[in-house]
Order: sequence, then C-alpha cells, then structure tokens
Amino acid sequence: MAQIVNCWVCGKPHEYCSHCGETHGWKYVADTREHYQIYMLIEEYRSGIFSKEQAIKLFAEYGVKAEDDLSWLLPNVEKGIREIIGQRKTKEKVTSKTK
Repeated sequence: MAQIVNCWVCGKPHEYCSHCGETHGWKYVADTREHYQIYMLIEEYRSGIFSKEQAIKLFAEYGVKAEDDLSWLLPNVEKGIREIIGQRKTKEKVTSKTK
C-alpha cells in the first residue's frame, strides 16, 4: 500500500510504496530521479567523495547552476547547494549613480 511522503529536495508530496522499494527505493527520498541525484550529490560532497569543483560540474549536468533561481528547493537544500556552487549573481540596477 502506497503512502504519501514529501520529497527531501523540493518538499512536494508524492506516493511511495515500501513493497516496491527494491526497484524504486529512491522514491522514499525524492519525487523524481533528478531530485534523488541532487540529494545524493549533496551527501556525496559532504562525505568527501567529490571535490567542490567536481560537485559544481555535476550540479551543472543536473541543471543546477549558480545563476539559477533555486527557490523551488526546500530552504535548507538551497542553502546547502549554494554553499557548494556559490550565490546567484544579480544584475546591477542602472541608476544615475552607476552610469
């Protein structure tokens, strides 16, 4: 019987069946494979498996870059990723003082 769990990356509720865990165990953690990959990359970086440079490259392969808006992530996940890939650069507003 399926139960509703929340994605540890984005917080979205989704169904998880413990009986299907052998083939879809990742669904306990995440609602999509991509979110599971993001979760695992954070954990592997924290465990020292990947260097910061390797993690940044892998995040980019998953579509997560410093210039992206990551507000769709849970706040603690966004904070953890930002600590690895850096902060989003905002464009400077053009004012009379900056011209």
